[in-house]
Amino acid sequence: MTDPARPPPLLLPPSEAFPREVVVDLDGTLLDPAGTLRPRSRAALTSLIDRGVPVTVATARPARSVRVPLGELFDAVSVVHMSGTGLARQGAVQVIARIPAGAVRAITGIAREMAPGARIVAEFEGHEFGASAMPPDDYLLLYGATREMVLPLEASRDRAVAKVAINGLRTPLAEVASRIRAEVGATVEVIADRNGTFLNVVPAGVSKEAALHTLWHDQDAPWAGVLAFGDDLADLEMLRRAEHGVAMANATPEVIAAATYLTESNDRDGVAAVLEQYDWNRS
Repeated sequence: MTDPARPPPLLLPPSEAFPREVVVDLDGTLLDPAGTLRPRSRAALTSLIDRGVPVTVATARPARSVRVPLGELFDAVSVVHMSGTGLARQGAVQVIARIPAGAVRAITGIAREMAPGARIVAEFEGHEFGASAMPPDDYLLLYGATREMVLPLEASRDRAVAKVAINGLRTPLAEVASRIRAEVGATVEVIADRNGTFLNVVPAGVSKEAALHTLWHDQDAPWAGVLAFGDDLADLEMLRRAEHGVAMANATPEVIAAATYLTESNDRDGVAAVLEQYDWNRS
């Protein structure tokens, strides 16, 4: 009898032909649990880029914090950042959608009323951001920020923002998400993480897959020749649409069920385990 707590056996995609495009989520996928790009994964990604295969990192992080683990590779890849609210190509960062100021006031008001202990961050252009409290230094370091970038949350209440992140600090936020959807749902999407303790609120119609369509222009589903990696609920449609959708062994059950293939977990360089299958010496 199969143990439901154990993931199914690994099943890697075919390696006879190089992928046309590679899309990879960041946290929980390309990065290890400490948020680091390990040498093995960095080498595999570099080999792919050197081969001329286009790579896109698709993440909920703002672009500035993608630079921290990627380093010099940031300028060699495309980045779908802030859950699809922004794009970065060859190091040039842009924001393509914003939440109206009135909706921002409603969202932050709901979060403060219903989850007074939550950490709330409102991203402007991926550089400055409003915060309900000054983040700790380790958070600033991880997300490529300095104290000078942090503004009081009230500074975001009268301007459009790219994304509002609500961190319940291990407290479930399902009721907060439901109320935001009920009161502001026409203008935003609410994306919960696997534990329901972290919410990303983004403009309506925004998603990783929608941003990828904008990036690629001519790609319709299914995405022929695309190899995609992910681990959490925000990656579901991306993996379903890719010709080769690969879930990490540490992925949520829903993501594993949606993907065609399964690789090692992010603490075992699961992305590299797939990319290393390809024969880099093949002409």
